[in-house]
Amino acid sequence: MKNFCGNFIVILFTCVLMYSCELETSGNGKLDGMWHLISVDTLKTSGVNNISHDMIYWSFQNKLLELDDKTGANNSVLFRFKMSDGVLKLYSPYIYDRENGDRPLTNIIMLSPFGVNELNEDFIVEGLDGGKMILRSDRLRLKFKKM
Repeated sequence: MKNFCGNFIVILFTCVLMYSCELETSGNGKLDGMWHLISVDTLKTSGVNNISHDMIYWSFQNKLLELDDKTGANNSVLFRFKMSDGVLKLYSPYIYDRENGDRPLTNIIMLSPFGVNELNEDFIVEGLDGGKMILRSDRLRLKFKKM
């Protein structure tokens, strides 16, 4: 009985400890995680560019977005972001450089491979579920698949 009570107290203490140490969540819901950019539609011309073979990814965590080309052909870019009322706002871009330190991005041409055309850009969230996301800017519609 003594051994049972000791084990019970340890299990109870562990459960209380786990409950009280809730995991930190970002509040981003379905947005969090890695998204593969699979299609870029040009709104003005209705052109569709299937880029599912490319390795362009957007990764959301907390209030930071990383735009990454897994082939290494383009520099990775970090953005701050806010999402509210169905609008995703990207701002404060930095060139991601772990070795030399991140530095502010000023050349918008570096953003175009990722479907971004402005240093501060808003996207309307047209669709967001567990596996697909559709974002629309003034110029483009971006389609993503969750990884």
